[in-house]
Amino acid sequence: MGRPVPRQVRRAGRAAAAVAASARGGAPAPCGRRPKRRTPRVPASGFVAGPDALLDCRAVRRPFATVSVDVDPVDLHLVGYGVSGLPPDALVYERALPRLLERFAAHGVRATLFVVGRDAARAAPVLRAAVAAGHEIASHSFSHPLALASLPPAALADELSNSKRALEDASGQAVVGFRSPNFDMNDATLSALAAAGYRYDASGYPTPVLTLARLVLAAKGGNPAGVLRLRLWPFTLRRDPHRMTAARGGLFQFPVTVTRGARWPVYHTLRYGQSDAGFERTLDALAARGETLSYPLHAVDALGLAEDRVDGRLARHPGMGVPLARKLDLLDRTLAAIAARFDPAPFAARLARDEAAVFSLGGSR
Repeated sequence: MGRPVPRQVRRAGRAAAAVAASARGGAPAPCGRRPKRRTPRVPASGFVAGPDALLDCRAVRRPFATVSVDVDPVDLHLVGYGVSGLPPDALVYERALPRLLERFAAHGVRATLFVVGRDAARAAPVLRAAVAAGHEIASHSFSHPLALASLPPAALADELSNSKRALEDASGQAVVGFRSPNFDMNDATLSALAAAGYRYDASGYPTPVLTLARLVLAAKGGNPAGVLRLRLWPFTLRRDPHRMTAARGGLFQFPVTVTRGARWPVYHTLRYGQSDAGFERTLDALAARGETLSYPLHAVDALGLAEDRVDGRLARHPGMGVPLARKLDLLDRTLAAIAARFDPAPFAARLARDEAAVFSLGGSR
């Protein structure tokens, strides 16, 4: 019989296997006897690795993922394509959101919904249903201006404060997060967000693909002058969730996930042209490195152009030419792939967890 393996080596081996299984999206291995060492703080990335993780497998977990929905109504989507002055369209609230909530429940996903404050009062029933199901309501501005960051200071302050107040009244939930329409952001707008009482921003789009997308929309969208008022270059190139500097309001930033190297956005708009195998390889690579996922989609991704009688001028928007049944099946496959590899949670829950961890260790930001 061989020499017995020391207890510490066996324990470290079990924990190492748990780390590997967690990174692959599998269930962690049993912890065995609880170590005396205190569980290390889980950082904003939502994943602990390295020596502390091997010593204390209570810290082992899958990376966080946040599925977010930009709840842009059809009439405001069309502004980017040069069609303005339309009456408010309720399709995303009456049809798209119920379909999305049903799929989130089926896959165990708690999401963040970025909602336009203009529509908050009439959308109150579905917003309260979302809150009751564990989802977060966050702000997508009050009127969804095409180029939010270029607004005069007074108009910008109104957009931010009016949206926050309207969404809180409608949903019954505190609103702490924001995403700018068209990911249009700058330092002055970040400072205004902090002054309005927001605690995080999710407008980061850290890739030059943003510039390309702006130029393509300006050339083909029908509103080149409006589109070119948008900031052309990303305001941050950091890929990871992070606390921004005091000059930027000290807010927490949850950028859209982009791949390493090529910085290709992991974004549902691009999912229509991506195979399941390719999408799953991207998720596997992120999870294996312990990176979190910020995955945005639009409410219109759950609308059918013909089936829901959507304004035909939105046909040029990515995915709107896909039949509704195929769109919903793609959503199901996408959510299943995310839930199999990550721990889905709204941005606000991730922020609260990070702040609680810092507070419990007597830290500061």
